Amino acid sequence: MKKQVILSSIVLLLITSLLPLILAINLEVSSTPIQPSVIADINEPATYELTIENLGDSDRFEIYSLVGVDITPNNFQIEFEETKKITIEIMPQPSLLSKRELPLNFIYKIRDSNNDLQEESLSIKIIGIESMITILPDEISPKSEKITITIKNNLNLEIKDLSLNFESAFFNKEQTLNLKPKENIDLELDLNKEKTKLLTSGKYLLNTKINLQNNNANVESQINFLEQENIETLKEEEGILVKRIEISKKNLGNIKKSINIRLEKNLLSYLFTTYNIPPTNTETQGLTRIYIWEKELIPNEELKIITKTNWFFPLIIILLIIIGIIIIRKSIYSDLELKKKVSFVKTKGGQFALKISIIAKATNYIEHIKITDKLPHLVKLYEKFGAIPPSNIDLKNRRLEYNIHSLSKGESRIFTYIIYSKIGVVGKFELPSAIATYEKEGKLKEVTSNRSFYINEPDN
Repeated sequence: MKKQVILSSIVLLLITSLLPLILAINLEVSSTPIQPSVIADINEPATYELTIENLGDSDRFEIYSLVGVDITPNNFQIEFEETKKITIEIMPQPSLLSKRELPLNFIYKIRDSNNDLQEESLSIKIIGIESMITILPDEISPKSEKITITIKNNLNLEIKDLSLNFESAFFNKEQTLNLKPKENIDLELDLNKEKTKLLTSGKYLLNTKINLQNNNANVESQINFLEQENIETLKEEEGILVKRIEISKKNLGNIKKSINIRLEKNLLSYLFTTYNIPPTNTETQGLTRIYIWEKELIPNEELKIITKTNWFFPLIIILLIIIGIIIIRKSIYSDLELKKKVSFVKTKGGQFALKISIIAKATNYIEHIKITDKLPHLVKLYEKFGAIPPSNIDLKNRRLEYNIHSLSKGESRIFTYIIYSKIGVVGKFELPSAIATYEKEGKLKEVTSNRSFYINEPDN
């Protein structure tokens, strides 16, 4: 009997001690972040999914926090051994919204109808609209026509009517986007080539102004402008009498580049050549003169050399020389060589007499030759002639004429006649030149013989 009393007492004691544990709140809670960031600028709460298994009695539970965080919904009903998923929104109170970009760990409580409590913890992050997205511009080079910019939605949240205003050294562009949760969008934007060609390689700022629901923010990122060498060389030549040569080198790359332009001139042409820019250096190699221009070009800078060689004046000189040579040649080497000789002739009566010889020799084939010779005054014509008599004797005009139909190349004729005077001649007796006209290839030409004379010295 005594043993039964002791056993009953022990059972009663155990029941008394375990009863509070059986009646206390007993929930198994796990959390999964749906959108763990609070967007303070637009009052967008963080979102978690709670998975709750009730290991105790069926009851209605209240969920709340004492650290300045509002949780909705703030109560739920769950039955004994039931597992329920609840989506809660978490919004910090204004006093906490300034704690940007730092994890906010807090304790929240679950209370049952008996005011029994269970504590759990969550972590959220408070951000601005500038942290909602990431802006990633691609690298570009001087040859690029477009740039690709990747816009990443960092949140598990749909973003509507997101306005982006891009400003950079390469372009300015406004764009409005809608982004699905965690979506990436690639934007292709045209580059301003007039701006690009003036810039050197390096990293450039891309400033993006963000507007969402009338809230503004700035996001800065970098555009990498790759190094590229590109020297464009152009050469143009024009003109004949005034020869113009234009050589240009332009830096189409985005780094400084040292260049040189070489131009060769012979020792004659350089005398008549002018330049728009004096050369940096001059070299002479044999009969060649080399001009060198050197310069360091920044992006889009150009070195243009223009040379002008004026052949007009040397050409005039050359033409005058040629014309002179032709005139001299014609005077020396005509189609007909006409020579006139004079010699003294002794007579029986002692008169003063001279034998005149005219030699005509053709250097080319000619036709219709007419040789005219005039008789000096004070003399008479002796009417006996050589092998070829005159074709016409005009004593009134004191003129003899010899007509020849044609002469072949190298063929010659000799015409002779004698003049005399009863009056003695003392000193120099000069005779006029003979004149010949002829046709060559249908053209009428004329040639004159030399002037001949005879000197008669008096007898002592």
